[in-house]
Amino acid sequence: MRTFIAIELSPEVRDYLSDVQKETQKHCRRGNYTPQENFHVTIHFLGEIDPADVEYVKEAMFEVAQRNKVFDLKLGQIGFFGRGDKGILWAGLEKSDPLQRLFFGLEKGLERQGFAREKKGLSPHITLGREVEPQRNFSDVQKAVVLDGRSFTVEKITLMESVRRGPRLIYKPIYRQLLKGYRA
Repeated sequence: MRTFIAIELSPEVRDYLSDVQKETQKHCRRGNYTPQENFHVTIHFLGEIDPADVEYVKEAMFEVAQRNKVFDLKLGQIGFFGRGDKGILWAGLEKSDPLQRLFFGLEKGLERQGFAREKKGLSPHITLGREVEPQRNFSDVQKAVVLDGRSFTVEKITLMESVRRGPRLIYKPIYRQLLKGYRA
């Protein structure tokens, strides 16, 4: 099973990012745009794991959640990981010490459970599209589409499974772990 640990976004944040995504499309020729229900922040990509290893991941998630409180994240700016004339279009997040602590704590817990560290470190973002091709250049898209800097609260972390159904990727929550201080 192909898995990752993520921060899920509220319906309100996903709606806002869907509007942002539509605005960016006006400045791009084409792209493979992320469905709104798949918007998330990846904290750690595990890749293929044995279903029996899910319990070890849950244990690491539980441990880190006991040491990390609920916190807020703030949207930053539109970004682009270029690959030639196309790339990955994303919504960035402002620097966050609580997110960094969560990431490093999760890395240590997963490593104790026998999982590899995240090779690329943490580059917090929400993927809006892949294979996106700007009309002229990416800086034009970045200037034209400005995020409003809204904040959202991180209350839990989620182990997700990535399942392919034909051309579509579906992200299915397997396990959710509430952070310390969560209030319903």
